[in-house]
Amino acid sequence: MQNNEGIKYYLGIDGGGSKTDFALADENGNILSRLVIRGCNPNDVGFKEAISVLTEGILYVTDKGKIPFEKISVFAGLAGCSSAENMPRISCFLDKFGFGKHENHNDAQNAVAAGLGDSDGVSVIMGTGSIAYAKNKDELHRIGGYGYLFGDAGSGFAIGRDTILSALHQEDGMGAPTVIHEMVRSQCGGETVLSKIDYFYEKGKKEIAQYAKIAFDAYLQGDKVAKDIIFKNLSAIADMIKTGSKKIDNDVIKVSLMGGLTVRSDIIIPLLNSFLENDEKSYEISVCNDPPVMGALYLAGLKIEV
Repeated sequence: MQNNEGIKYYLGIDGGGSKTDFALADENGNILSRLVIRGCNPNDVGFKEAISVLTEGILYVTDKGKIPFEKISVFAGLAGCSSAENMPRISCFLDKFGFGKHENHNDAQNAVAAGLGDSDGVSVIMGTGSIAYAKNKDELHRIGGYGYLFGDAGSGFAIGRDTILSALHQEDGMGAPTVIHEMVRSQCGGETVLSKIDYFYEKGKKEIAQYAKIAFDAYLQGDKVAKDIIFKNLSAIADMIKTGSKKIDNDVIKVSLMGGLTVRSDIIIPLLNSFLENDEKSYEISVCNDPPVMGALYLAGLKIEV
């Protein structure tokens, strides 16, 4: 970051593969402008298009420079932009606007800041994929997040995949009868679940993640198969939290959960507490409902409530 003098506005940018979120706030925490547009991960769209997306968003929220760039502090947390090659290229791009301050890193920084702020703790993202970060002072340690090919246990994809698989196993006789079967068959619209196997492969991980909801609904009905699925996946999340806690000096660990699966926090938090209750450390688990772009504003220097 450059110096703090003359800063009157804060711009947070959260860029991912599917969308890029821009939020401009004044020094009192008022959001002056917000824009959500297409993704800017250069690994998906190319570096030229990533710069085009960032330029479009910055010009929009600043009203094409009517908000003086030199009075703005910026933090851009961008997926695919934290490599040794891309970080300086993004920094050079931001330089050209003449911002009063600017810094850029990966998008995980935004999520961690949104959930933990200045506190040490573990931030767990439970969306289509899953990943955790342990924050200890200025150090950030990554746990998991290797993508669906290598597991991503506790993610929407993993739970959705296990849900569909249990329905397939009922049909072929490998698995026990479960209320999940009819719920999956109804959602996919097939005469059998097997008849929709090509559909699942065609639609991929985001569609499969939509079936995670069925596992939670069946769990509340007391279905044993659903219970096994939920226990297996949340036990993996608990292991990620325990691993992260070893990187933190505190005996009481703050845990922030975010991502689409946290809509079922009524199930997730009690189960995580039960999996963690015999650990040598104690845990304070909560759900962060703020979008990651609020974390980007925090990292830009806005330390008051938005």
